[in-house]
Amino acid sequence: MEENIECGGFTFFNNFDSANLAKVEAVEINKTDNGKGENNKTYKSSSSIELPIYEFNIWTKHDCHGTEYQNNNKTWFHFGIKAAAQGVYVKLNLVNLNKQVKMFSQGMCPVFKVIPGHPQWERIREKPTFTADDKNNEFILSFNYRTSENPNAITYFAFTYPFSYTDLQNHLKKIDAKMTKQNVNLADDIYYHRENAINSLEGRRLDILTISSYYNILTEREAKLKDLFPDENEERPFKFQDKKIIFISARVHPGETPSSFVLNGFLNLLLNREDQIAIALRRLYVFKLIPMLNPDGVAQGYYRMDTRGVNLNRLYLNPSKTDHPTIFAAKTLLRYYHNSYSLADDHVPEITNIHNISNFDTTSSIDTISNETNKLLQRVTLMSLEEKNKVIEQGSRVRNCLVQASEKSILKSQGYIENQPKSIESVENVPCKRLCSASSIKQSPRSSSEDSGIFLYIDFHGHASKKGIFMYGNHFDDPEDSSACMLLPKLMSINNPNFHFTSCNFAEKNMYLVDKRDGMSREGSGRVAVYKLTGLVHSYTLECNYNTGRLVNTVPARVKEGLHKIRGQLFVPPKYNPAIFEEVGAALGPSILDMTGNNPNSRLPNSQYRSLKGLKSYLKLISTNHYQTSLNKPLHKVNLSDTENDVIDVNDVANAEIRQCILC
Repeated sequence: MEENIECGGFTFFNNFDSANLAKVEAVEINKTDNGKGENNKTYKSSSSIELPIYEFNIWTKHDCHGTEYQNNNKTWFHFGIKAAAQGVYVKLNLVNLNKQVKMFSQGMCPVFKVIPGHPQWERIREKPTFTADDKNNEFILSFNYRTSENPNAITYFAFTYPFSYTDLQNHLKKIDAKMTKQNVNLADDIYYHRENAINSLEGRRLDILTISSYYNILTEREAKLKDLFPDENEERPFKFQDKKIIFISARVHPGETPSSFVLNGFLNLLLNREDQIAIALRRLYVFKLIPMLNPDGVAQGYYRMDTRGVNLNRLYLNPSKTDHPTIFAAKTLLRYYHNSYSLADDHVPEITNIHNISNFDTTSSIDTISNETNKLLQRVTLMSLEEKNKVIEQGSRVRNCLVQASEKSILKSQGYIENQPKSIESVENVPCKRLCSASSIKQSPRSSSEDSGIFLYIDFHGHASKKGIFMYGNHFDDPEDSSACMLLPKLMSINNPNFHFTSCNFAEKNMYLVDKRDGMSREGSGRVAVYKLTGLVHSYTLECNYNTGRLVNTVPARVKEGLHKIRGQLFVPPKYNPAIFEEVGAALGPSILDMTGNNPNSRLPNSQYRSLKGLKSYLKLISTNHYQTSLNKPLHKVNLSDTENDVIDVNDVANAEIRQCILC
């Protein structure tokens, strides 16, 4: 770690995990330049504050600062200050940040905490000011704070709510301690396993968590894959029969800390022994969670890169074990689970023609060393949860209404008026004290990627410019696949007030866009590469704005709550904080179950769509209308500096008459 910096009687702390501070310079108050050149734009706070007694200019380090890999990423900052005087105003100027005019003009504020005295992170209480120098491409962020009355107190500041590598390790140790007692005789007790998949370039752990229930657990453990799992004393987790994998990762970009809080929220849900949603999730799926894909970048206080100046979320197509070990490990595991616990060697074929998925034989790579029992593992056959009569009853209203809205010909041509569901099979009835009936959880309908051992892939991120919390999905020429891809994001907007479905992006150009900053294509991102490897329709990037959103959804009541339980509606988007991000992660659980009709306490029946069938019909209509209108419209111009504006606006492509019909 870097040495602390002494300046003007103050001590600036820089010797801790995720700190980022390069240089400090005291400013004489009477010589402060308040005049700005013609190329400068100064943005001032509307609040009046007393004049500062001390002022400092602060420089942050670039990603890979002082090495041959140094680059221009300078957004993240994190440091502590021990003051020379108590109870006085101090002005801090961060003078070399990347331009973030859009975010800070929308009210973004840094965060602070005081140790001892105020240990919880919160946003600074007075709006910062900033100066954007267009000519020199500089951005100066300024804010004031009052020093603590305790002379020994240290005030910490950060770009946004931090979650360091040390924080992660401490968090996982607490979970390990809670999970020491597991009841193998109880089918729905939590199965939890933590292991180190590989060491990073600087020797840090790439933790991977396996979470499920003991239902359908096998006695055979997963294989020790070549070049992975360096800790010989760590055992691999057990395999499961007829359970697909849900693979989730976070923090490939180290400064995007909202992703860690979203993952923590989802993790907290999965480890809840009493929650019905969690019980159903663990019974149906095996969860593989990688909480921190770029532990070196996090520990070093970088914003976007690894220690060799590489954007790791562009390397999933061909990661190097030597140069990109964490991405190499993630992709190796994804291939292993895609092939249903097969030992995939270096020559396992990948899907390059994503339109011919059905011709890819996943069974050809099954490991010949596996015992006879493991060879007979059946792939998960997903079935619908909705009972036949319930589907017909709840779906008929939406379908009839759609037909009456002069869209009958479109619905028939695109297959929206579906046949009645086939008979429903039940999951094996295993006695369970925590679940009312094992047969009440069924499996989902077959999808185009049914041969994969993976059901869902999501990579969590933070976002600096576009407001809200939303997802990127992949593009599909087939409206059936397109609507299937939209299903999870739409369900998230039903289960969480701060998720923006209308901000989600399913455009083809968003899969192959070349970033202006590093010249690398999004084709190498986890979302696109996993789709190419597996043919998985449900492969996503989840993005969280650091600051706030554009809207707040009305969240319908759960079926077991009743309509009278609906909470008061908030109309003003809140300032995002770790609790809100964790709520997004928790909302992912019921949304996953809603995808296949397995949610024991769903909000869908109280939504405007009334049922899963009604929601799917709505999404199919959106997909159909989009592809029809796109034939007659030119492609939008791509802005490489703000590519997130390239969005399929689902509210525009569905005509008003049909939307009103669905709402009736």
